[in-house]
Amino acid sequence: MLSLSLTLWALAIASVVWRIFEIRSAYKRIGHIPGFITTFGPMSIIGSTLPHTWWNAGLSFPWHDRDVYKRHQSEVISIIPLLWGAPVIYISSIEVAKQMMATNAAFGKPPEASRAIEILGPNIVSADGETWKRQRRIAAPAFNQKSYQLVWEETKRSFLQMIDHENWGDKDVVTIPDFNTYTRKIALFVISACGFGMPLDWSEPAQNERGEWSNREIITQVSLNIITKFIAPAWAYKLIPSKHLKKVDHAYKSIESLLNRLISSRGDEVKKRRAADEDLDDTVRDVFGRLVQAQLQGSSNPKMSLSDTEIVGNAFLMLFAGHETTAHSMAATLAFLALDTNEQDKLLAHIQEVVPEGKDLVFEDYDKLEGVLACLYEAIRLFPAGYILFRDAREDVVFTFPSIKSPGQDDAYHIKKGTSTIVDMVGLCYNDRLYPEPLKYMPSRWYGNTDRIFAFSTGPRTCLGMKFATTEAVCFLTHLLRDWRVELNLKDGETPAQWKEKYMKADFGITLTLSKVPLKFVKRK
Repeated sequence: MLSLSLTLWALAIASVVWRIFEIRSAYKRIGHIPGFITTFGPMSIIGSTLPHTWWNAGLSFPWHDRDVYKRHQSEVISIIPLLWGAPVIYISSIEVAKQMMATNAAFGKPPEASRAIEILGPNIVSADGETWKRQRRIAAPAFNQKSYQLVWEETKRSFLQMIDHENWGDKDVVTIPDFNTYTRKIALFVISACGFGMPLDWSEPAQNERGEWSNREIITQVSLNIITKFIAPAWAYKLIPSKHLKKVDHAYKSIESLLNRLISSRGDEVKKRRAADEDLDDTVRDVFGRLVQAQLQGSSNPKMSLSDTEIVGNAFLMLFAGHETTAHSMAATLAFLALDTNEQDKLLAHIQEVVPEGKDLVFEDYDKLEGVLACLYEAIRLFPAGYILFRDAREDVVFTFPSIKSPGQDDAYHIKKGTSTIVDMVGLCYNDRLYPEPLKYMPSRWYGNTDRIFAFSTGPRTCLGMKFATTEAVCFLTHLLRDWRVELNLKDGETPAQWKEKYMKADFGITLTLSKVPLKFVKRK
């Protein structure tokens, strides 16, 4: 017993000594950069799970501590954890972010940073280096004007289905406890039709008479349970008698089976159309079909082809990024417009100018609806779905960026090879040097400045689905706001300020979202 006790004490002392050595090494590496010490690393398992407090920075510290960069007088800060986690550098400077995201930059994506979105296979977001270049070269042509035309058509179809099946046409006022449920459904319908060539119906039940899930239910359950799938080890699904785990396991097995069947069926379809000498650019309009088409066309050239696993991985990415993030951005836009009636009135006037009463909304109107896009961009800025970008320095490099301490001058920090860095999109999107009065919902800041939206990343790694998402959102928001005034769904005695305090808070998971958006819609006379 004494021997075991001594062994445990020896291990504890060795752990403390090793940790002291790690902290000392970290301080030598990044201690010259202003910052702070915390108990656990913000991105460590423990630190990210625990809430933000004075002793634990937590995953959400940039949201709760908006003055952290000003307090340390730098747009680049260091964080050194005492007990657990790796030291890291957080960045809210767009100049540094562009330097890190540039082609052939001295930074690479660490493998662990993309595990949550590689559940079904590698994809264009998780890939790096030559693999990324190959995947982007193949995937980029699938996002084109014909694809966006289809997005517009499917969004309009889904909107009309919502109005019809939810009986909005018979009502003057509609109250919704959480409008996220509607925007998720709209986004799901659009990604299913335009991403996979599988149009869905609003009234389709979750299960058929045999208890089998519909495609809609499979995709929904996959999207809602990404965190569970990422966290739970493979053995848990077999050994833990949990209904939730069984449901998640069934969802992911079902989506993998569905996507592999789609690869086979779409491959046969493309081959038949090629044999019939059809113009595939006109007949294959969905993104998934175009990826399969590229695979077949590049079968003799590995540099221009995707494996089945990569197609499945990219399909999962579309479900994850194209469904959830777009849905939450549309709901957030409506929440801000409900809070700011002046901005909503301005937007309605803009919509009526572009699309007068009696005129049908068409895809060609997209470029004229810059006011709708501005309202969307401002909501995305305030709630950036992709709130962190991980990179590791692959060689020594110097960051140069505008100084907070000495305006008009630059600060420069030397970053050593191997240093972990994070582009903090919350810090960047609330940087008052880039966005004056950053806490204020101000769509006008985007008029003529739409290239300054960084929430879709920047440089060559800007999100391929950016216009896919904005086309969907502009179409849906314009159709909705032209006919309906959006208001806050207030409880008895609740004030707009109390509603805002309660609901306009960020939830941090795989993405940054609003957990609940209760709204009321009043038919315009």
